[in-house]
Amino acid sequence: MDAGVWEEEFAEARERLLESRDFCALLGHGHDLKNAVVLTSVSEVPFEVGLKCSHCGLVFWFENVQWSIGGAAEWQMSSVSIREANLICSAWH
Repeated sequence: MDAGVWEEEFAEARERLLESRDFCALLGHGHDLKNAVVLTSVSEVPFEVGLKCSHCGLVFWFENVQWSIGGAAEWQMSSVSIREANLICSAWH
């Protein structure tokens, strides 16, 4: 896969992540999520993305639940981030 196609795939995956219910819920708790870390595999489709809150420093991981079939349209919070999901951003207080 050439770089242009991968960038296009990643842009689509990112857009779907930003529209996901879990991402929007974190924004509702005051988190400002930036500085993405993208994990890919041999398929070159992002299967996990970590975003860090620029205010409190918490990192939230999201899983691409369609990764195994080559899709990037459905994202949910990873089980490693569920505990922190209900925390209100410390900068919001």
